[in-house]
Amino acid sequence: MKNRRYAAALLLSALFALAGCTTTYAVGSASQAGVPPATTQSPSPTAPTSWAWCSSDPTGQTNTPAGGFDLFNNAWNTANHPGPQTICGNSESDWQVTSTQRAGNTGILTYPSVQLNYNGMHGYQLSAFTSMTSSYTENMHAVSGTQAQAAYDIWLNGLGKEVMVWVDNYGTPADIKVIAPRLATTTFSGATWDLYEKGHRDTFIRRGDATSGTVDLFAALKFLENRGDLAPGDILWQVNFGWEIASTAGAPETFTVSNYSLTSTTNVP
Repeated sequence: MKNRRYAAALLLSALFALAGCTTTYAVGSASQAGVPPATTQSPSPTAPTSWAWCSSDPTGQTNTPAGGFDLFNNAWNTANHPGPQTICGNSESDWQVTSTQRAGNTGILTYPSVQLNYNGMHGYQLSAFTSMTSSYTENMHAVSGTQAQAAYDIWLNGLGKEVMVWVDNYGTPADIKVIAPRLATTTFSGATWDLYEKGHRDTFIRRGDATSGTVDLFAALKFLENRGDLAPGDILWQVNFGWEIASTAGAPETFTVSNYSLTSTTNVP
């Protein structure tokens, strides 16, 4: 699972510097919703007649028009031969990916995502952050046989430490729940979360999937710091949101984001 991160780090080219003490990227609003029922085929969501940008390159990437965020196709698991995938987007709050991954596969093959780099990828110490909140609305248009989850992916100390927050899971990818013990349970953002750990990765999995909502990512990070899993001096440099995709039952499946925001406050001058 880790190889995709090295590819992502090498290919990130957009730099973003936080100005002042507060940086806010807020677009739209979010409301709670349940998991869509499985269908026999993935419906094609209503889409504009044209997108500002599209790419079928496994490593296709662009900076959003307002700046700050990147959209990244990120078909990272080349060793396991991911299927075709095309990402299209107008902004961090309006993008989609159509992915075709083989039926029955359970290992993660791709992670198309929206990314934000702090301080030009140099990051800030965890102790510098005083808040970090994100809102999202996504739809996997899942079918019987889909194996995927919508998740945040936060990187610290380069690729040294990883924190994932799963908000919507369909199927059972062979990732965390199958191969790692549950370490703890906590509550934040009006939900209960189970914590799993494998290697240098900590993963919060929401009890009760939500296709939209607002997540206090800072609460998750502070929980890990209080456990001793993170340290105040750890350097947080990137936050991602997207889908880890293992299978689309062998047919094209369109995953959509219709709202996304990330608001962070730091005490950096």
